[in-house]
Amino acid sequence: MATIIPPDWNMFSLALAGLDLPDDFFVLAEGFLKDLAAINRDLNLISFSTERELRTHAVDALQVLRVPGLGESPKVIDVGTGGGFPGVPLALARPRWTLHLLDSVRKKQAAVASLLTARRTTNAEALWGRAEDLARQVQHRETYDVALCRAVGRLSTVMELTLPLLRVGGLAILHRGAEAREELAAAAKALKELGGRENAVISYRLPDLEKERLIICIEKTIQTSTAYPRRSGMAAKRPL
Repeated sequence: MATIIPPDWNMFSLALAGLDLPDDFFVLAEGFLKDLAAINRDLNLISFSTERELRTHAVDALQVLRVPGLGESPKVIDVGTGGGFPGVPLALARPRWTLHLLDSVRKKQAAVASLLTARRTTNAEALWGRAEDLARQVQHRETYDVALCRAVGRLSTVMELTLPLLRVGGLAILHRGAEAREELAAAAKALKELGGRENAVISYRLPDLEKERLIICIEKTIQTSTAYPRRSGMAAKRPL
């Protein structure tokens, strides 16, 4: 049965087409976005000026569901979750997933934790820390099926922060702009060094955004060298 899209989300019908969403998704998502807007006034977690822009962030997050082969109940980490994107909308859309929403800024992690509690979301938790440090911990290194990242930064930098967290066969799913095709070609050396290969590139468009958006999917093919990730800040300061 097709998902019934409420009036406030109708403008996103094309971007939502084909996504299998739970019956209660939009009610839960509206509650999350309302709570986020309320705390954002003081914490500045995410940039937006209208409810429509907030919904755009949520629909952008949901495009991850177009990636094939994610499985029924993957273990997922969202690196640099900020205000909870893409992690929270995906947790609401996929109750059987287990999600860890990571941010290095304490106020953002605490805010996302409170948002998850308010929605009684039991399949996701907010973590405080840096990906460079988490990837050195045995309970996190090479244990995730999927690593998400919507943060801005060089593609090679983002790959260095995500690939060490993935098991062999896992996927890094990276939200990028239209220029990512050129970035991907330029990052070929880094990709090989980190033990990954290009798996898929998914193109989509969202209302109000003129430019094409891309999801870059990187499959981890071999274990990442213990040399990576380098110490905090080095992936950005001296990209591979």
